[in-house]
Amino acid sequence: MAEFKTPRHAIPCSADPEYTQSVKDHEDFCCPPEPRPNPKPQRHHKNKIKFACGNGSGLSLPVFGGVLLSATPGAPCSFPSLIAGSVSLDTSKLVDPTVKIDFSSIVNFIIDISAYQAGVLISIDFHLIKICDGNKVPLGTWTYHKSINAGGGLPGVQSNGGFGIEVDFREPFNFSWCECQECPGCCTYVVEISNVNSFGIASASLTNVSISALAVG
Repeated sequence: MAEFKTPRHAIPCSADPEYTQSVKDHEDFCCPPEPRPNPKPQRHHKNKIKFACGNGSGLSLPVFGGVLLSATPGAPCSFPSLIAGSVSLDTSKLVDPTVKIDFSSIVNFIIDISAYQAGVLISIDFHLIKICDGNKVPLGTWTYHKSINAGGGLPGVQSNGGFGIEVDFREPFNFSWCECQECPGCCTYVVEISNVNSFGIASASLTNVSISALAVG
């Protein structure tokens, strides 16, 4: 009967005397691995952030004697736009930047109690525009609105030095706005007071005005 040599891999604990050359097990049964190309380095895109604080200023709003400013009841008053705040931001070195504008303020107004018999109304339109290379782009309008019907509750009543009774209101007003810039560059964002509608208001103003811009790209 022909003798069959026992394969080397079947003798785990002793060497086969028939084999005169030392060969590693994986080379007996496996093809040598083919060299793999080095992976190409991946370009890591790191987002850049730019932040800018703008200029905000308190301002008085045009109301007159507690009555409507316009001749037509309920119509907004006509006056040159008032600038509540502005901020400039340069995004020219960012890639596909996203810009966020934050605006905040305190709306103050005083009600003359003698004019309160017919109710109270104040409405303020805040208009955001963008100016790039001299071109104005309207972005949005946000409205502060407060109305109290005749006979409604009036918190914060205080004496006006013996000359009458006034009600002083203070309320926060803020908004945020975002855009994806297709053409990065240097732009100025401006918040204007475009319309004021009032009735029964002795005076009105904006204080604690703040505006800022954040860009990521």
